[in-house]
Parts: sequence; structure tokens; C-alpha cells
Amino acid sequence: MDFTEVMQLLKNSSPYDLYRIKVAIQNEIENPSHIKMMRDCFAINDQITYFDNIKNSLIHAIVLEKKSKNVVVKNNHDQQIWNIPYYMINLNGKESNIHTASKERPTKNNFKVGDTVGFNDDGKQCIGTITKLNHKTASLITRENKRWRVGYGILFAVLDGEATDHVPNVLIGCNGNLIEHENIQGETKT
Repeated sequence: MDFTEVMQLLKNSSPYDLYRIKVAIQNEIENPSHIKMMRDCFAINDQITYFDNIKNSLIHAIVLEKKSKNVVVKNNHDQQIWNIPYYMINLNGKESNIHTASKERPTKNNFKVGDTVGFNDDGKQCIGTITKLNHKTASLITRENKRWRVGYGILFAVLDGEATDHVPNVLIGCNGNLIEHENIQGETKT
């Protein structure tokens, strides 16, 4: 399914149309035959991924228990236990990222918690990591431990060459411009 095309269609829909689509989708995902099909596709102790709408990303987990409408899972990264509906499980391993055309301003759907992003603040480029996705802004913390709330439309994705110690070798903006480069001796060039 082309989510970019679907998102474009949804942007052009009226609130009433969106509500009707929401009701139709809810009826489909709660259909008992869909739930049974999902339940039959995996077993207890299987590794699965599910979509977390708060973080806007896939979470890796292990199945602990299968219930009639929900499944109990334990997240691999933080060991938290959650009771989630079957429809949140990504059985086919599909990508969860939604891409937009380069001309379009990014929205909440283009980012997830943990993404490294940048923005311009009075001519200075700031780089940080998203900690929370709000309705109109992303909360992020920079490498200087400054907290920001930034509108999605002015954020750009940053490729971080050395995620382990958060000191980048190369930072590249979404337009392909080199933002920062660190040579082997550790001197930073811009």
C-alpha cells in the first residue's frame, strides 16, 4: 500500500469523510475473522514487531500470552509488558515510515521518537534527538542538552555517522548539504 498516496488523499478529505473512513477502518480491524487470522499466524514466545502510535515506530517484542482480542507482549528494548490489540502487529514486516514528496513540508507522520533531526535557529543549525511527538511540534534535546519544541515543518532528517557516542563524522541535511564533518584527528570542519 502506498501510504504517501493515502496520506495525500486524506489531506484533501473533509472532516466528515475522515470520520466515515475512521469508522469503516475500525469496523474492519475489529472483524472477528481478521482477529482469528492474526491469532493463527504466531505462537507464544515468537518474536514480533508492532506499531507504537506514540513513538510512531515499530517495537520489537516477544509474545507472552494470546487473548481473545489482545495479545500480551514484552518489549525487547525496555522489558515493559503491554496488552495490545492484534491489529497493531506487523506480521508482514512492512515498513512503517511514511515518505512525502520532497516539495511537501514534513508532518508528525514523517518522524519517530529517537530520530536525529536538525533545524535552523537564527541562522545556526541545531541538531538533536526527538524525545516526544506532540500534535504540532516535536520535543527534542540537542547534544548540548538544550530542550526544544520545534514545528515539524522546519525539521529535517540528519544522517548520524556515529550514533554510539553522539559525535558525528558526517551530518547531512535533507537537501543533501554537508552540515558538519569531522576528520580523523577530531577537528571539526563546516
